[in-house]
Amino acid sequence: MDFKSVVLICAVLLSATLIEGFAVPRGNRCLCKKLDSKLNVMALEKLEIHPRSSTCERIEYIATFKNVPVPICVSPNLLELRVLLSGKNRHLKHIKVIRHQ
Repeated sequence: MDFKSVVLICAVLLSATLIEGFAVPRGNRCLCKKLDSKLNVMALEKLEIHPRSSTCERIEYIATFKNVPVPICVSPNLLELRVLLSGKNRHLKHIKVIRHQ
């Protein structure tokens, strides 16, 4: 092997390791695209809390209602949500709050 082919092979191998290390931006991969501004606490069956992660920079609250099969994303600024999470209201003890890790 001559010197030029050895240099070319080394350059290809080094560039392959550098390219493998680059992060590919994939955009915002949050579960909630649209947030609902209303929460009917009396019809609420469970509330799931998804923390911040590498794919989504906000905390997400997903509510599942008794008669509605589709879960709904709710705004974290709702008063009803804060009351539910505080645990001080005894009428809301039947609602399951699931905190994902």
